[in-house]
Amino acid sequence: MIKQKKRQLSFTTYEAYKKIKKDDTIKILFEAIDWSFIPSLIKDTYPTDRELIYDPIALFKSQILIWLGEAGSNRKLANALRFNSRLCVLCGFDNFLKTPAHSTFSYFRKRIGKDNYYKILQHLISQLIIAAFKHEVNINSKRLHVVMYDADGNKSCNCGGNRCKFNLQYINKKNNLKTCIKIFIVDGFKIKMIIDKATRLPIEVILKSKED
Repeated sequence: MIKQKKRQLSFTTYEAYKKIKKDDTIKILFEAIDWSFIPSLIKDTYPTDRELIYDPIALFKSQILIWLGEAGSNRKLANALRFNSRLCVLCGFDNFLKTPAHSTFSYFRKRIGKDNYYKILQHLISQLIIAAFKHEVNINSKRLHVVMYDADGNKSCNCGGNRCKFNLQYINKKNNLKTCIKIFIVDGFKIKMIIDKATRLPIEVILKSKED
């Protein structure tokens, strides 16, 4: 396991920690995700015998906030962590005065390698989708279109309303968009993830039962 400093929360962060409710949506989703696979994938770039300025898992939790619609970019994410002690605590940072700058996330991705970074991120997003489905949380993110099929084959998505906004956007740019598909099996569900080859980020996930 990656060696971490003993966690000592600042007074302000400790107060924020005490105020987090048990039914906090992000708290529920983060607790449902298995983060334990990450250290073994980055052990070559994050040696286990050194103390770290930032816990890599905390940095990945921060990145997931973008996919939850809490921030639109790494720059906005850095500001959110700096000024929102709730998000700071949920991600696992000890002091919101010492949260990562936006450049930290770029350096982090470069340090662990882009292949590793996107591999881990895609696995985390697949888990996030299942956690949100099980806890009936709508992922209201402009970055990711989530399509779900119920047991009767009825289709719904996270756009809201009867008209799918994603389909309208996708039709306008699909001729210039090159994609690939990855399949993930999580807790008995099959996730079809459509990934933009240029950015290596998922643009749509389709959730079905494993039997389908």
